[in-house]
Amino acid sequence: MKNQNNEQSQHWLDQLVDEILLWQNQEGIKKLHVDDMKTPSGRVHTGALRGVLLHDFVAKVLREHLSKLKQPALLKNLANTYVFNDMDPMDSLPKYLEEKNYSQHMGKPLYQIPAPALAECGIDLSKISDQEKADLAAAKNFAEFYAKDFIHAFRKLGCSQEIIWSHELYESGRMDELIRLSLDNVDKFRKIYKEVANYDLPDHWYPFQVICPHCGKIGTTLVTDWDGKEVTFICREHGVKWAEGCGHQGKISPFAGNGKLLWKVDWPAHWSTLGVSIEGAGKDHTSAGGSRDMAEAICREVFNLPIPFNIPYEWILIRGNKMSSSKGVGTSAREFTTLFPANVGRFLFLNKHYSQVIDFDPNTTAIPDLFDSYDQAARIYWGQEAGDQRLARAFVLAQIEEIPEPHFLARFRDLALWVQYPEKNVIEEAAKVKGSALNDLEISVINERLSYVELWLSKYAPEEFQWRAKKDLPAAAQQLTQEQKTFLTELEKLIQSQNWQAPDLQQAIFDLAKASLGTKQGFAAIYLAFLGKKAGPKAAWFLLNIDPQLRQERIEAINQLK
Repeated sequence: MKNQNNEQSQHWLDQLVDEILLWQNQEGIKKLHVDDMKTPSGRVHTGALRGVLLHDFVAKVLREHLSKLKQPALLKNLANTYVFNDMDPMDSLPKYLEEKNYSQHMGKPLYQIPAPALAECGIDLSKISDQEKADLAAAKNFAEFYAKDFIHAFRKLGCSQEIIWSHELYESGRMDELIRLSLDNVDKFRKIYKEVANYDLPDHWYPFQVICPHCGKIGTTLVTDWDGKEVTFICREHGVKWAEGCGHQGKISPFAGNGKLLWKVDWPAHWSTLGVSIEGAGKDHTSAGGSRDMAEAICREVFNLPIPFNIPYEWILIRGNKMSSSKGVGTSAREFTTLFPANVGRFLFLNKHYSQVIDFDPNTTAIPDLFDSYDQAARIYWGQEAGDQRLARAFVLAQIEEIPEPHFLARFRDLALWVQYPEKNVIEEAAKVKGSALNDLEISVINERLSYVELWLSKYAPEEFQWRAKKDLPAAAQQLTQEQKTFLTELEKLIQSQNWQAPDLQQAIFDLAKASLGTKQGFAAIYLAFLGKKAGPKAAWFLLNIDPQLRQERIEAINQLK
Protein backbone atom coordinates (compact mmCIF):
# COMPACT_ATOMS: atom_id res chain seq x y z
CA MET A 1 0.00 0.00 0.00
CA LYS A 2 2.64 2.55 0.94
CA ASN A 3 5.54 3.63 -1.21
CA GLN A 4 8.83 2.69 0.41
CA ASN A 5 12.10 4.39 -0.50
CA ASN A 6 14.98 3.33 1.71
CA GLU A 7 17.40 5.75 0.05
CA GLN A 8 15.65 8.78 1.51
CA SER A 9 16.69 10.29 4.86
CA GLN A 10 14.97 9.29 8.07
CA HIS A 11 12.41 11.55 9.64
CA TRP A 12 14.13 13.83 12.15
CA LEU A 13 12.33 12.12 15.06
CA ASP A 14 13.71 8.70 14.13
CA GLN A 15 17.18 10.22 13.76
CA LEU A 16 16.85 11.85 17.19
CA VAL A 17 15.76 8.61 18.86
CA ASP A 18 18.66 6.73 17.25
CA GLU A 19 21.02 9.38 18.67
CA ILE A 20 19.45 8.94 22.11
CA LEU A 21 19.87 5.16 22.00
CA LEU A 22 23.48 5.50 20.88
CA TRP A 23 24.12 7.95 23.73
CA GLN A 24 22.33 5.67 26.19
CA ASN A 25 24.53 2.75 25.20
CA GLN A 26 27.74 4.79 25.34
CA GLU A 27 26.88 6.32 28.72
CA GLY A 28 25.58 3.10 30.22
CA ILE A 29 22.20 4.63 31.11
CA LYS A 30 20.04 1.93 32.70
CA LYS A 31 16.70 3.74 32.59
CA LEU A 32 15.27 6.09 29.98
CA HIS A 33 13.07 8.73 31.57
CA VAL A 34 11.67 11.52 29.36
CA ASP A 35 10.50 14.64 31.19
CA ASP A 36 9.32 18.17 30.57
CA MET A 37 8.25 21.02 32.87
CA LYS A 38 6.00 24.07 32.98
CA THR A 39 5.06 26.74 35.52
CA PRO A 40 1.25 27.13 35.38
CA SER A 41 1.18 30.90 35.91
CA GLY A 42 -1.98 31.44 33.84
CA ARG A 43 -3.52 30.26 30.57
CA VAL A 44 -0.80 28.23 28.91
CA HIS A 45 -0.02 29.44 25.40
CA THR A 46 0.44 27.43 22.23
CA GLY A 47 4.22 27.78 22.44
CA ALA A 48 4.35 25.41 25.41
CA LEU A 49 2.80 22.69 23.28
CA ARG A 50 6.02 22.35 21.32
CA GLY A 51 7.86 21.03 24.36
CA VAL A 52 5.10 18.75 25.60
CA LEU A 53 4.50 17.24 22.13
CA LEU A 54 8.20 16.90 21.33
CA HIS A 55 8.90 14.98 24.54
CA ASP A 56 5.83 12.79 24.12
CA PHE A 57 6.84 12.01 20.51
CA VAL A 58 10.32 11.06 21.72
CA ALA A 59 8.95 8.74 24.41
CA LYS A 60 6.60 6.99 21.99
CA VAL A 61 9.15 6.57 19.21
CA LEU A 62 11.66 5.33 21.80
CA ARG A 63 9.10 2.70 22.75
CA GLU A 64 8.69 1.79 19.08
CA HIS A 65 12.45 1.50 18.46
CA LEU A 66 13.10 -0.43 21.68
CA SER A 67 10.37 -2.91 20.72
CA LYS A 68 12.03 -3.50 17.36
CA LEU A 69 15.48 -3.80 18.98
CA LYS A 70 14.07 -6.27 21.52
CA GLN A 71 15.35 -4.49 24.61
CA PRO A 72 12.72 -5.50 27.19
CA ALA A 73 14.54 -4.05 30.22
CA LEU A 74 14.77 -0.55 28.77
CA LEU A 75 11.26 -0.82 27.39
CA LYS A 76 9.82 -1.88 30.75
CA ASN A 77 11.49 0.99 32.61
CA LEU A 78 10.79 3.72 30.03
CA ALA A 79 9.10 6.65 31.79
CA ASN A 80 7.35 9.70 30.37
CA THR A 81 6.46 12.49 32.82
CA TYR A 82 5.38 16.12 32.89
CA VAL A 83 6.12 18.28 35.93
CA PHE A 84 4.10 21.33 36.90
CA ASN A 85 6.29 23.72 38.89
CA ASP A 86 3.44 24.83 41.10
CA MET A 87 5.65 26.04 43.97
CA ASP A 88 6.90 28.96 41.91
CA PRO A 89 5.63 32.35 43.11
CA MET A 90 3.04 34.44 41.33
CA ASP A 91 5.36 37.16 40.03
CA SER A 92 3.07 38.78 37.46
CA LEU A 93 -0.68 39.01 37.10
CA PRO A 94 -2.34 37.80 33.89
CA LYS A 95 -4.15 40.72 32.28
CA TYR A 96 -7.45 38.83 32.16
CA LEU A 97 -7.63 38.53 35.97
CA GLU A 98 -8.87 41.22 38.35
CA GLU A 99 -6.05 42.86 40.30
CA LYS A 100 -8.33 43.42 43.29
CA ASN A 101 -8.79 39.66 43.62
CA TYR A 102 -5.13 38.69 43.36
CA SER A 103 -2.94 41.59 44.49
CA GLN A 104 -2.75 40.14 48.03
CA HIS A 105 -1.54 36.82 46.62
CA MET A 106 1.42 38.19 44.66
CA GLY A 107 4.55 36.35 45.80
CA LYS A 108 2.74 33.30 47.13
CA PRO A 109 3.39 29.82 45.70
CA LEU A 110 0.97 29.19 42.85
CA TYR A 111 -0.42 26.07 44.51
CA GLN A 112 -1.45 28.11 47.58
CA ILE A 113 -3.42 30.73 45.65
CA PRO A 114 -7.19 30.29 45.19
CA ALA A 115 -8.42 29.11 41.81
CA PRO A 116 -10.30 31.77 39.84
CA ALA A 117 -14.05 31.63 39.39
CA LEU A 118 -15.01 30.05 36.07
CA ALA A 119 -16.66 33.27 34.91
CA GLU A 120 -13.47 35.26 35.58
CA CYS A 121 -10.74 32.83 34.50
CA GLY A 122 -10.00 34.23 31.04
CA ILE A 123 -10.86 30.95 29.29
CA ASP A 124 -13.52 30.79 26.58
CA LEU A 125 -15.90 28.36 28.28
CA SER A 126 -18.32 28.23 25.35
CA LYS A 127 -16.28 25.59 23.57
CA ILE A 128 -15.34 23.25 26.41
CA SER A 129 -17.13 20.08 27.45
CA ASP A 130 -19.20 19.78 30.61
CA GLN A 131 -16.64 17.32 31.97
CA GLU A 132 -13.77 19.75 31.35
CA LYS A 133 -15.75 22.55 32.96
CA ALA A 134 -16.40 20.36 36.02
CA ASP A 135 -12.72 19.46 36.09
CA LEU A 136 -11.74 23.13 36.19
CA ALA A 137 -14.38 23.93 38.80
CA ALA A 138 -12.95 21.19 41.03
CA ALA A 139 -9.38 22.59 40.88
CA LYS A 140 -8.01 23.04 44.38
CA ASN A 141 -5.82 26.04 43.58
CA PHE A 142 -4.63 28.51 40.94
CA ALA A 143 -1.82 26.31 39.63
CA GLU A 144 -4.02 23.24 39.32
CA PHE A 145 -6.73 25.24 37.53
CA TYR A 146 -4.49 26.45 34.70
CA ALA A 147 -2.50 23.22 34.64
CA LYS A 148 -5.73 21.29 34.07
CA ASP A 149 -6.64 23.65 31.24
CA PHE A 150 -3.29 22.82 29.62
CA ILE A 151 -3.66 19.10 30.32
CA HIS A 152 -7.02 19.13 28.54
CA ALA A 153 -5.28 20.67 25.52
CA PHE A 154 -2.38 18.26 25.26
CA ARG A 155 -4.48 15.19 26.05
CA LYS A 156 -6.62 16.12 23.02
CA LEU A 157 -3.42 16.05 20.97
CA GLY A 158 -2.65 12.52 22.12
CA CYS A 159 -0.01 13.24 24.78
CA SER A 160 -0.03 10.74 27.63
CA GLN A 161 2.61 11.88 30.13
CA GLU A 162 2.22 11.04 33.81
CA ILE A 163 1.56 14.31 35.67
CA ILE A 164 3.79 15.26 38.61
CA TRP A 165 3.17 18.22 40.93
CA SER A 166 6.34 19.83 42.22
CA HIS A 167 4.87 20.77 45.60
CA GLU A 168 4.03 17.11 46.24
CA LEU A 169 7.66 16.13 45.58
CA TYR A 170 8.82 18.69 48.14
CA GLU A 171 6.14 17.88 50.72
CA SER A 172 6.83 14.14 50.44
CA GLY A 173 10.45 14.65 51.49
CA ARG A 174 11.82 13.27 48.21
CA MET A 175 13.67 16.55 47.59
CA ASP A 176 15.12 16.80 51.11
CA GLU A 177 18.54 15.30 50.39
CA LEU A 178 18.97 17.54 47.34
CA ILE A 179 18.05 20.55 49.49
CA ARG A 180 20.62 19.53 52.11
CA LEU A 181 23.26 18.91 49.46
CA SER A 182 22.60 22.30 47.88
CA LEU A 183 22.72 24.22 51.16
CA ASP A 184 25.94 22.43 52.13
CA ASN A 185 27.68 23.35 48.87
CA VAL A 186 27.21 27.10 48.52
CA ASP A 187 30.90 27.55 47.69
CA LYS A 188 30.57 25.22 44.71
CA PHE A 189 27.59 27.21 43.47
CA ARG A 190 29.60 30.42 43.73
CA LYS A 191 32.25 28.86 41.49
CA ILE A 192 29.65 27.56 39.01
CA TYR A 193 27.84 30.90 38.73
CA LYS A 194 31.12 32.69 38.11
CA GLU A 195 32.50 30.21 35.57
CA VAL A 196 29.27 29.54 33.66
CA ALA A 197 27.45 32.88 33.81
CA ASN A 198 30.21 35.26 34.92
CA TYR A 199 28.02 36.25 37.84
CA ASP A 200 29.22 37.01 41.36
CA LEU A 201 26.73 35.80 43.93
CA PRO A 202 26.06 38.17 46.85
CA ASP A 203 27.25 37.46 50.37
CA HIS A 204 25.03 35.20 52.48
CA TRP A 205 23.44 33.71 49.34
CA TYR A 206 21.75 30.34 49.54
CA PRO A 207 19.96 28.48 46.71
CA PHE A 208 16.69 28.21 48.60
CA GLN A 209 13.54 30.20 49.36
CA VAL A 210 11.23 29.40 52.25
CA ILE A 211 7.50 29.94 52.37
CA CYS A 212 7.09 32.63 55.00
CA PRO A 213 5.13 31.04 57.88
CA HIS A 214 3.67 34.47 58.69
CA CYS A 215 2.32 35.74 55.32
CA GLY A 216 2.60 32.63 53.13
CA LYS A 217 4.80 34.24 50.47
CA ILE A 218 7.81 32.62 48.86
CA GLY A 219 8.85 35.22 46.31
CA THR A 220 9.75 37.77 49.00
CA THR A 221 11.90 35.60 51.28
CA LEU A 222 15.69 35.53 51.44
CA VAL A 223 17.69 32.80 53.18
CA THR A 224 20.77 34.25 54.90
CA ASP A 225 22.19 31.30 56.84
CA TRP A 226 22.12 27.52 57.26
CA ASP A 227 23.18 25.64 60.40
CA GLY A 228 22.71 22.11 59.09
CA LYS A 229 19.18 21.81 60.47
CA GLU A 230 17.44 25.12 59.88
CA VAL A 231 17.80 28.11 57.61
CA THR A 232 17.66 31.70 58.77
CA PHE A 233 15.46 33.89 56.60
CA ILE A 234 13.80 37.27 56.23
CA CYS A 235 10.59 38.08 54.40
CA ARG A 236 11.64 41.30 52.70
CA GLU A 237 9.04 44.05 52.54
CA HIS A 238 10.51 45.62 49.39
CA GLY A 239 12.80 42.89 48.07
CA VAL A 240 10.99 42.56 44.71
CA LYS A 241 8.90 44.98 42.66
CA TRP A 242 5.95 42.64 42.16
CA ALA A 243 5.19 41.67 45.77
CA GLU A 244 5.46 43.01 49.32
CA GLY A 245 6.79 40.90 52.12
CA CYS A 246 5.74 41.15 55.76
CA GLY A 247 9.16 41.76 57.33
CA HIS A 248 9.02 38.57 59.38
CA GLN A 249 12.40 37.03 60.36
CA GLY A 250 13.17 33.67 61.81
CA LYS A 251 14.54 30.16 61.44
CA ILE A 252 12.81 27.16 59.90
CA SER A 253 13.56 23.68 58.60
CA PRO A 254 13.95 23.79 54.82
CA PHE A 255 12.53 20.28 54.42
CA ALA A 256 9.15 18.66 53.76
CA GLY A 257 7.66 21.46 51.70
CA ASN A 258 8.66 24.50 53.77
CA GLY A 259 10.24 26.02 50.68
CA LYS A 260 11.92 25.24 47.38
CA LEU A 261 15.24 25.45 45.65
CA LEU A 262 15.87 28.40 43.36
CA TRP A 263 15.00 27.64 39.73
CA LYS A 264 18.50 27.03 38.34
CA VAL A 265 19.14 24.52 41.14
CA ASP A 266 15.57 23.22 41.29
CA TRP A 267 15.71 22.00 37.68
CA PRO A 268 18.64 19.55 38.08
CA ALA A 269 17.30 18.62 41.52
CA HIS A 270 14.13 17.40 39.82
CA TRP A 271 16.30 15.43 37.38
CA SER A 272 18.03 13.74 40.30
CA THR A 273 14.88 13.04 42.29
CA LEU A 274 12.90 11.65 39.37
CA GLY A 275 15.77 9.94 37.56
CA VAL A 276 15.32 12.02 34.41
CA SER A 277 17.63 11.04 31.56
CA ILE A 278 16.11 12.98 28.64
CA GLU A 279 14.86 16.56 28.80
CA GLY A 280 15.15 19.35 26.29
CA ALA A 281 14.33 23.03 26.61
CA GLY A 282 13.51 26.06 24.52
CA LYS A 283 16.31 28.18 23.12
CA ASP A 284 15.86 30.80 25.87
CA HIS A 285 17.13 28.19 28.35
CA THR A 286 19.87 26.78 26.13
CA SER A 287 21.77 29.96 25.26
CA ALA A 288 25.40 30.15 26.39
CA GLY A 289 25.61 30.67 30.13
CA GLY A 290 21.87 30.08 30.52
CA SER A 291 19.92 27.83 32.83
CA ARG A 292 20.73 24.65 30.89
CA ASP A 293 24.48 25.26 31.08
CA MET A 294 24.06 26.03 34.78
CA ALA A 295 22.03 22.88 35.37
CA GLU A 296 24.61 20.70 33.65
CA ALA A 297 27.43 22.20 35.72
CA ILE A 298 25.43 21.55 38.90
CA CYS A 299 24.91 17.94 37.81
CA ARG A 300 28.65 17.47 37.39
CA GLU A 301 30.00 19.42 40.34
CA VAL A 302 27.34 19.21 43.05
CA PHE A 303 24.85 16.40 42.48
CA ASN A 304 27.25 13.91 40.83
CA LEU A 305 24.49 13.19 38.33
CA PRO A 306 24.68 12.01 34.70
CA ILE A 307 23.65 14.92 32.48
CA PRO A 308 20.32 14.23 30.77
CA PHE A 309 20.23 14.14 26.98
CA ASN A 310 19.42 17.62 25.74
CA ILE A 311 16.99 18.52 22.93
CA PRO A 312 17.30 22.29 22.39
CA TYR A 313 14.17 23.24 20.48
CA GLU A 314 12.94 26.39 18.80
CA TRP A 315 9.81 28.34 19.65
CA ILE A 316 6.46 28.37 17.98
CA LEU A 317 5.53 31.97 17.24
CA ILE A 318 2.21 33.67 16.54
CA ARG A 319 2.59 36.39 13.89
CA GLY A 320 6.31 36.40 14.58
CA ASN A 321 5.93 37.05 18.31
CA LYS A 322 6.95 34.86 21.23
CA MET A 323 4.04 34.01 23.49
CA SER A 324 3.64 34.55 27.22
CA SER A 325 1.26 32.78 29.61
CA SER A 326 1.16 35.45 32.29
CA LYS A 327 0.87 38.35 29.83
CA GLY A 328 -1.83 36.61 27.81
CA VAL A 329 0.10 37.10 24.57
CA GLY A 330 -0.58 34.58 21.82
CA THR A 331 -3.16 31.91 21.14
CA SER A 332 -3.80 29.70 24.17
CA ALA A 333 -3.09 25.99 23.93
CA ARG A 334 -6.80 25.27 24.35
CA GLU A 335 -7.70 27.63 21.49
CA PHE A 336 -5.06 25.99 19.32
CA THR A 337 -6.64 22.56 19.70
CA THR A 338 -9.94 23.89 18.33
CA LEU A 339 -8.38 24.99 15.01
CA PHE A 340 -8.07 21.54 13.44
CA PRO A 341 -8.40 17.82 14.18
CA ALA A 342 -5.85 16.44 16.61
CA ASN A 343 -3.97 14.51 13.91
CA VAL A 344 -3.54 17.64 11.82
CA GLY A 345 -2.39 19.61 14.87
CA ARG A 346 0.20 16.94 15.69
CA PHE A 347 1.38 17.01 12.08
CA LEU A 348 2.23 20.72 12.40
CA PHE A 349 4.87 19.86 15.02
CA LEU A 350 6.09 16.71 13.27
CA ASN A 351 6.58 18.40 9.92
CA LYS A 352 9.16 20.86 11.29
CA HIS A 353 12.52 19.85 12.74
CA TYR A 354 12.65 20.76 16.42
CA SER A 355 15.51 23.20 15.69
CA GLN A 356 13.34 25.19 13.26
CA VAL A 357 10.96 27.98 14.25
CA ILE A 358 7.26 27.37 13.63
CA ASP A 359 5.67 30.72 12.78
CA PHE A 360 1.96 30.04 12.78
CA ASP A 361 -0.67 32.72 12.19
CA PRO A 362 -4.27 31.48 11.90
CA ASN A 363 -5.26 34.84 10.38
CA THR A 364 -3.49 33.91 7.16
CA THR A 365 -3.65 30.83 4.94
CA ALA A 366 -1.62 28.89 7.53
CA ILE A 367 -4.55 26.58 8.35
CA PRO A 368 -5.46 25.68 4.73
CA ASP A 369 -1.73 25.26 4.00
CA LEU A 370 -1.37 22.88 6.93
CA PHE A 371 -4.29 20.75 5.73
CA ASP A 372 -2.73 20.67 2.24
CA SER A 373 0.60 19.43 3.65
CA TYR A 374 -1.16 16.83 5.80
CA ASP A 375 -3.16 15.58 2.80
CA GLN A 376 -0.03 15.36 0.65
CA ALA A 377 1.71 13.36 3.38
CA ALA A 378 -1.27 10.98 3.51
CA ARG A 379 -1.20 10.44 -0.26
CA ILE A 380 2.54 9.74 -0.17
CA TYR A 381 2.09 7.21 2.61
CA TRP A 382 -0.80 5.54 0.77
CA GLY A 383 1.28 5.36 -2.40
CA GLN A 384 -1.07 7.65 -4.31
CA GLU A 385 1.76 10.00 -5.28
CA ALA A 386 5.55 10.04 -5.17
CA GLY A 387 7.25 12.23 -2.62
CA ASP A 388 9.42 12.62 0.46
CA GLN A 389 8.99 9.62 2.75
CA ARG A 390 9.72 11.86 5.73
CA LEU A 391 6.33 13.43 5.05
CA ALA A 392 4.77 9.98 5.00
CA ARG A 393 6.42 9.17 8.33
CA ALA A 394 5.12 12.44 9.80
CA PHE A 395 1.62 11.41 8.72
CA VAL A 396 1.99 8.05 10.47
CA LEU A 397 3.33 9.60 13.67
CA ALA A 398 0.53 12.18 13.63
CA GLN A 399 -2.12 9.47 14.06
CA ILE A 400 -3.45 8.99 17.57
CA GLU A 401 -5.37 5.84 16.74
CA GLU A 402 -5.11 3.44 13.80
CA ILE A 403 -3.73 4.70 10.50
CA PRO A 404 -6.72 5.29 8.21
CA GLU A 405 -7.16 3.33 5.01
CA PRO A 406 -6.58 5.23 1.73
CA HIS A 407 -9.41 7.59 0.88
CA PHE A 408 -10.17 10.80 -0.98
CA LEU A 409 -9.44 13.99 0.98
CA ALA A 410 -11.31 17.13 -0.10
CA ARG A 411 -9.09 20.21 0.05
CA PHE A 412 -9.76 22.60 2.91
CA ARG A 413 -9.69 25.53 0.48
CA ASP A 414 -12.32 23.92 -1.76
CA LEU A 415 -14.58 23.21 1.19
CA ALA A 416 -14.19 26.80 2.37
CA LEU A 417 -15.37 28.02 -1.04
CA TRP A 418 -18.18 25.51 -1.60
CA VAL A 419 -19.72 25.99 1.83
CA GLN A 420 -20.12 29.72 1.13
CA TYR A 421 -21.79 29.18 -2.26
CA PRO A 422 -25.44 28.33 -1.46
CA GLU A 423 -25.98 26.93 -4.95
CA LYS A 424 -23.36 24.24 -4.37
CA ASN A 425 -23.76 20.93 -2.55
CA VAL A 426 -20.45 20.20 -0.82
CA ILE A 427 -20.68 16.41 -1.11
CA GLU A 428 -21.61 16.61 -4.79
CA GLU A 429 -18.77 19.03 -5.52
CA ALA A 430 -16.29 16.74 -3.73
CA ALA A 431 -17.55 13.75 -5.73
CA LYS A 432 -16.94 15.70 -8.96
CA VAL A 433 -13.31 16.31 -7.92
CA LYS A 434 -12.84 12.67 -6.89
CA GLY A 435 -14.50 11.46 -10.10
CA SER A 436 -16.84 9.03 -8.35
CA ALA A 437 -19.28 8.82 -5.45
CA LEU A 438 -17.87 9.33 -1.96
CA ASN A 439 -17.84 6.47 0.53
CA ASP A 440 -18.96 6.79 4.17
CA LEU A 441 -15.42 7.46 5.45
CA GLU A 442 -14.86 10.25 2.94
CA ILE A 443 -18.18 11.87 3.80
CA SER A 444 -17.42 11.69 7.54
CA VAL A 445 -13.99 13.31 7.02
CA ILE A 446 -15.61 16.12 5.01
CA ASN A 447 -18.23 16.68 7.71
CA GLU A 448 -15.51 16.83 10.34
CA ARG A 449 -13.49 19.29 8.27
CA LEU A 450 -16.49 21.52 7.67
CA SER A 451 -16.61 22.40 11.38
CA TYR A 452 -13.00 23.62 11.17
CA VAL A 453 -13.73 25.41 7.89
CA GLU A 454 -16.59 27.31 9.53
CA LEU A 455 -14.37 28.30 12.47
CA TRP A 456 -11.65 29.56 10.14
CA LEU A 457 -14.13 31.52 8.04
CA SER A 458 -15.82 33.08 11.06
CA LYS A 459 -12.70 34.10 12.96
CA TYR A 460 -9.52 33.97 10.91
CA ALA A 461 -9.87 33.77 7.12
CA PRO A 462 -8.40 36.70 5.13
CA GLU A 463 -10.82 38.89 3.19
CA GLU A 464 -10.14 37.20 -0.14
CA PHE A 465 -11.61 33.96 1.24
CA GLN A 466 -14.82 35.57 2.55
CA TRP A 467 -17.88 35.06 0.33
CA ARG A 468 -20.76 35.61 2.73
CA ALA A 469 -22.75 38.79 3.23
CA LYS A 470 -21.00 41.24 5.52
CA LYS A 471 -22.80 42.18 8.72
CA ASP A 472 -21.79 45.81 8.19
CA LEU A 473 -21.95 47.96 5.07
CA PRO A 474 -18.73 47.33 3.08
CA ALA A 475 -16.58 50.37 2.34
CA ALA A 476 -16.67 49.40 -1.35
CA ALA A 477 -20.41 50.15 -1.39
CA GLN A 478 -19.40 53.81 -1.72
CA GLN A 479 -18.59 52.95 -5.36
CA LEU A 480 -22.24 52.27 -6.18
CA THR A 481 -23.77 54.62 -8.76
CA GLN A 482 -27.25 56.07 -8.44
CA GLU A 483 -28.37 53.66 -11.16
CA GLN A 484 -27.07 50.72 -9.14
CA LYS A 485 -28.77 51.95 -5.95
CA THR A 486 -32.08 52.23 -7.82
CA PHE A 487 -31.57 48.74 -9.24
CA LEU A 488 -31.00 47.31 -5.76
CA THR A 489 -34.18 48.96 -4.48
CA GLU A 490 -36.19 47.46 -7.33
CA LEU A 491 -34.49 44.11 -6.79
CA GLU A 492 -35.54 44.03 -3.15
CA LYS A 493 -39.14 44.73 -4.19
CA LEU A 494 -38.84 41.87 -6.69
CA ILE A 495 -37.58 39.43 -4.05
CA GLN A 496 -40.43 40.36 -1.69
CA SER A 497 -43.06 40.02 -4.42
CA GLN A 498 -43.31 36.24 -4.18
CA ASN A 499 -41.88 33.05 -2.70
CA TRP A 500 -39.05 32.46 -5.14
CA GLN A 501 -37.18 29.34 -6.14
CA ALA A 502 -33.53 30.21 -6.75
CA PRO A 503 -33.36 29.31 -10.49
CA ASP A 504 -36.46 31.40 -11.23
CA LEU A 505 -35.13 34.36 -9.23
CA GLN A 506 -31.80 34.13 -11.04
CA GLN A 507 -33.57 34.60 -14.38
CA ALA A 508 -35.70 37.45 -12.96
CA ILE A 509 -32.57 39.27 -11.72
CA PHE A 510 -31.00 38.86 -15.15
CA ASP A 511 -34.10 40.27 -16.84
CA LEU A 512 -34.35 43.21 -14.40
CA ALA A 513 -30.71 44.15 -14.90
CA LYS A 514 -30.84 43.75 -18.66
CA ALA A 515 -33.88 46.03 -18.86
CA SER A 516 -32.22 48.82 -16.85
CA LEU A 517 -28.51 49.36 -16.23
CA GLY A 518 -27.16 46.18 -17.86
CA THR A 519 -26.35 42.75 -16.46
CA LYS A 520 -22.68 43.45 -15.66
CA GLN A 521 -23.47 46.57 -13.61
CA GLY A 522 -26.51 44.96 -12.02
CA PHE A 523 -24.77 41.88 -10.70
CA ALA A 524 -21.77 43.98 -9.63
CA ALA A 525 -24.12 46.13 -7.55
CA ILE A 526 -25.31 43.05 -5.62
CA TYR A 527 -21.79 41.95 -4.73
CA LEU A 528 -20.53 45.45 -3.87
CA ALA A 529 -23.52 45.98 -1.58
CA PHE A 530 -23.23 42.76 0.38
CA LEU A 531 -19.63 41.55 -0.09
CA GLY A 532 -17.66 44.66 -0.97
CA LYS A 533 -16.48 42.79 -4.08
CA LYS A 534 -17.41 42.85 -7.76
CA ALA A 535 -18.16 39.13 -8.02
CA GLY A 536 -19.38 36.29 -5.84
CA PRO A 537 -21.67 33.26 -5.59
CA LYS A 538 -24.70 32.91 -7.88
CA ALA A 539 -26.79 35.97 -7.07
CA ALA A 540 -30.20 34.36 -6.47
CA TRP A 541 -28.91 31.64 -4.12
CA PHE A 542 -26.73 34.22 -2.39
CA LEU A 543 -29.58 36.71 -1.83
CA LEU A 544 -32.07 34.10 -0.67
CA ASN A 545 -29.58 32.91 1.97
CA ILE A 546 -29.19 36.39 3.46
CA ASP A 547 -31.37 37.20 6.46
CA PRO A 548 -34.28 39.24 5.01
CA GLN A 549 -33.95 41.91 7.69
CA LEU A 550 -30.23 42.33 6.98
CA ARG A 551 -30.98 42.50 3.26
CA GLN A 552 -33.63 45.20 3.68
CA GLU A 553 -31.52 47.24 6.11
CA ARG A 554 -28.58 47.08 3.71
CA ILE A 555 -30.65 48.49 0.85
CA GLU A 556 -31.88 51.30 3.14
CA ALA A 557 -28.31 52.09 4.23
CA ILE A 558 -27.16 52.18 0.60
CA ASN A 559 -29.90 54.63 -0.33
CA GLN A 560 -28.67 56.97 2.38
CA LEU A 561 -25.16 57.06 0.94
CA LYS A 562 -24.20 60.38 -0.66
